[in-house]
Amino acid sequence: MKILFVAPHPDDECDNAGGTLAKLAKSHDIYIVYLTDGSAGSPNPEERGEKLAEIRRREAVEGLKVLGIKKDNAFFLNYPDTKLRFHIWEASERVAKIIKEIKPNIIIYPSLLDGHNDHWSGGYITRIAIRKVGITVNELSYLNWLPIPSKSVFDAIKYLLIPFHRKIKVDVREYKRIKLEAMKKHESQFKYLDANYIKRFFDSDYETFYVERIVNEILVA
Repeated sequence: MKILFVAPHPDDECDNAGGTLAKLAKSHDIYIVYLTDGSAGSPNPEERGEKLAEIRRREAVEGLKVLGIKKDNAFFLNYPDTKLRFHIWEASERVAKIIKEIKPNIIIYPSLLDGHNDHWSGGYITRIAIRKVGITVNELSYLNWLPIPSKSVFDAIKYLLIPFHRKIKVDVREYKRIKLEAMKKHESQFKYLDANYIKRFFDSDYETFYVERIVNEILVA
């Protein structure tokens, strides 16, 4: 079975699905599409830019190695971090080309309900790409950042829709250590993670995915 995971930034594969991907990588082919270059991924302005983008590409490859995913199975599209919403149509063409090449059985992408611009943009990009290809595929999404209801009417509506999504929970207890080790390879990011974020993503026994479309019975893990 082939699984394509779409990550808005280098490291999103670790915190959102590191345990699941490590579990699946033992017997399936995993492919990762990184949509942005991660160049804005620091609270310190002096660290941002092309140098950080290069660092994050190297970190991503090292993290994939820990998860058991081949570096040749990673696609770096290098759109500007935080600006993905301005490249939706072009990016969807490139993702569609990758889907045609790989012919995945499962595609996992960011939820359209996500509160982060790059994440919901990544969801739209993938949805558009799937429709362009015309492939019938199992679709799952993941939610990293909850929308903030007080921010806008649109975010309030998105927040209210979340409970209506059917969920799949994957038991990753045996892979929590591997997941954390993979994330630690993203040193430029890990040093800024607070205790609550680490507890939410790396202490949990389960990873949650939302069912967008199921065309046949799948074994997620």
